[in-house]
Amino acid sequence: PILTLAVTNGVLGGAGDLLAQSIENRTESTSTPFCWDTRRTIRFVTWGAICAPVLHKWYLFLNCQFPLPALDTSKTLFASAVAKRVAADQLVYAPLGIAGFFIAMNAMEGHGWRSAKHRLGELYRPTLFANYAVWPAVQAINFAFIPTIYRVPFCSAISIFWNAFISWTNAQ
Repeated sequence: PILTLAVTNGVLGGAGDLLAQSIENRTESTSTPFCWDTRRTIRFVTWGAICAPVLHKWYLFLNCQFPLPALDTSKTLFASAVAKRVAADQLVYAPLGIAGFFIAMNAMEGHGWRSAKHRLGELYRPTLFANYAVWPAVQAINFAFIPTIYRVPFCSAISIFWNAFISWTNAQ
């Protein structure tokens, strides 16, 4: 299952980058033919494949730390456990994951630490705030209704659009 998660997440990460590139091409010029930056897409595929096992283990960790009671026993306890999972995800994983993304992309592009620090200084905070506008609701649905084995694929599917956004952000 981990290999399947990695391949799926990688392919969907690449799809998000391809979507971003096609949008960028349309907004830049309608007269020039689309020029696909395959290296950029490969970087997104690689990042997605690396993240999948980490996310899977993270979700298992959250399951252990904040077990969900049966929904029919106590809706309040259920909602509280979901809220704790979302809070942990957004206060721990999201900030680290976004920083990791910019550092990894910078390294895969062949740039040094000085460039990574500059990129983080410019892009980290706005990207994190954009994350907070999207992902808490997605993760609430994910943690409340999606079985554990499907949580990474669920997020991968949503991430097509998120990856398009961060691909565009990273390319600025």
